[in-house]
Amino acid sequence: MIHMTILNIHIKEDDKKKVQELVELKKEKSMSEFIRRLLAEKVKVQEIAEKREQNEDINIPDYIPKNNYVGFVNGAIIAVSESPSEISQIAAEKFPNLPLIIKYNGPKKKHLEYCFMTLSELNCWNYTLIEEYSYPTLPIILRSALGDKTLSASIDTASSLCVLRTGTLSSENLDISREEKVSTAAGILDTKIYSCKVLIMDIEFMTEFIIAPISEIFPFQMLIGRNLLDKLDAYFFGKKQIFCLKLAED
Repeated sequence: MIHMTILNIHIKEDDKKKVQELVELKKEKSMSEFIRRLLAEKVKVQEIAEKREQNEDINIPDYIPKNNYVGFVNGAIIAVSESPSEISQIAAEKFPNLPLIIKYNGPKKKHLEYCFMTLSELNCWNYTLIEEYSYPTLPIILRSALGDKTLSASIDTASSLCVLRTGTLSSENLDISREEKVSTAAGILDTKIYSCKVLIMDIEFMTEFIIAPISEIFPFQMLIGRNLLDKLDAYFFGKKQIFCLKLAED
């Protein structure tokens, strides 16, 4: 049995009317249930933000080889690699819901800008940090004839299709959905479009994607395009470096 306490909230009469209209529009059970859900989502965002703040002050130990990236989760080293992409994949497989921080043990590298033009409840993730640069990433699972493959993915609202990094999976064992002309940064190309199932927070989607180069300097192996993103509601909290996803509401 769940015990609940009473919390008195004073709001303006106009705000109360707006909330009541939302409750009726969304066919919520009650105004109390609607407000409880909003508070729960706000608390979840704040909890995720506090996890990141607790892990920001991290130093690389002296024994780590120079010119390598080091991945930290909860202050502990989880991987050392020449590639942030490899570290992020390890984190996605072993620590999918914990904040990942990646530091470079060597001279500061010039940041590479990127542009790829080519859930029942709210789930939130910290951005992945590489030095002072941040990337919204989340763990996903690709399901194909090769079996399940856990990856780190990011969001690309400029792309109408998902993009899988070249070499992540063998294209010979992937289902080809169709072939289309696709507009990319390199021009309009005749491209094979593949399809498979994608698992995000225990919810399975069938989606299409193309295979294209994504530099290993980035901490993700796949970009989620609008064809999958349109099935979700996404929230980005830039200053807190948190983003959240949930199943799109009708």
